[in-house]
Amino acid sequence: MKYDIRQAAQALVSQLKAIDYERLPISKYNKRYIARLKPVLSYYMKIYANCLLKGLESIGSSPEEITLIDYGGGSGFLSMLAKQAGIGRVIYIDLNPDSVDTIRILKELVNTGPDIILHGDSDTLADWCSANKAKPQLLIATDLIEHVYDLSAFFANLIAIDNKMQMLFTTASTPFNPYVKRRLHRLMTTWEKEYYALRLHYIQLHFPALSPAEAKEAARKTRGLTFPHIHKTVKTGSYPLLKDAFNTCDPRNGNWTERILPIETYRSLAKPFGYQVRIGKGFYNTDRSNPISTLICLGINGLIRISGKAGFLLAPFITLHLQSDNKGR
Repeated sequence: MKYDIRQAAQALVSQLKAIDYERLPISKYNKRYIARLKPVLSYYMKIYANCLLKGLESIGSSPEEITLIDYGGGSGFLSMLAKQAGIGRVIYIDLNPDSVDTIRILKELVNTGPDIILHGDSDTLADWCSANKAKPQLLIATDLIEHVYDLSAFFANLIAIDNKMQMLFTTASTPFNPYVKRRLHRLMTTWEKEYYALRLHYIQLHFPALSPAEAKEAARKTRGLTFPHIHKTVKTGSYPLLKDAFNTCDPRNGNWTERILPIETYRSLAKPFGYQVRIGKGFYNTDRSNPISTLICLGINGLIRISGKAGFLLAPFITLHLQSDNKGR
């Protein structure tokens, strides 16, 4: 099985790299996104392949018996790999309509892709699965969980689909690697300047009775909230406790800027639903043009593998594997 999926990944990379995306009738955003992804496509395919292998090995069923959700699927490369690897049914979903259009076009071009293509969020997915009596066994989402505004509601919607469904998330917002944390904290600090200004403007507009100093204090205390929650918070004067000095989100849509959470937070969110969270170590890209860089990354990956928990300090990303303790359907 490992050979089949990795062989399928290599073949798919060759197909996808041969496409002239600039000629396709897809959005400029998706053209830019794929252009950035193309040079490291082999690396991402390895990540997708590893996620598929982990999920399949944990479930124990043959690929053709599996229904997979590719959540926040972007350009759909994971969906394509899953079908190439023999997954029975693949459901793709993304909130960005341009990404949904892109996967439809690529599916026709490559002649493989998801069986079901949905535009929407976890509510949309839950409604579709309920209406179609679908019981997916596996959900995979890469570089997504760190952006979700309300993880409790997110998990509730997904687990309502099937309380035995396994979920695999990858995130570069690791709480372990100090270099990654410093880099992401700088990014958050940069974005918080814009988000603070947006919150302050909203508060001054809707609460003109506040003094300038009070409005600024309210804007500071409402970091990490959307406009509706900001309104309620300022109105009641009940401000949330800011547990982290950096995490921030866009108040217009709740999109977190690479939010870093302690693993215990994920576990406490999953536990009420009867789920446990297991964490895994990511790896570096070894497909590099410079052979010295390749050797260095191979060496670091080796250290990550053999060094137990200490390897998390080196890993560039982590995987979160949510497995159900629920026995019945």
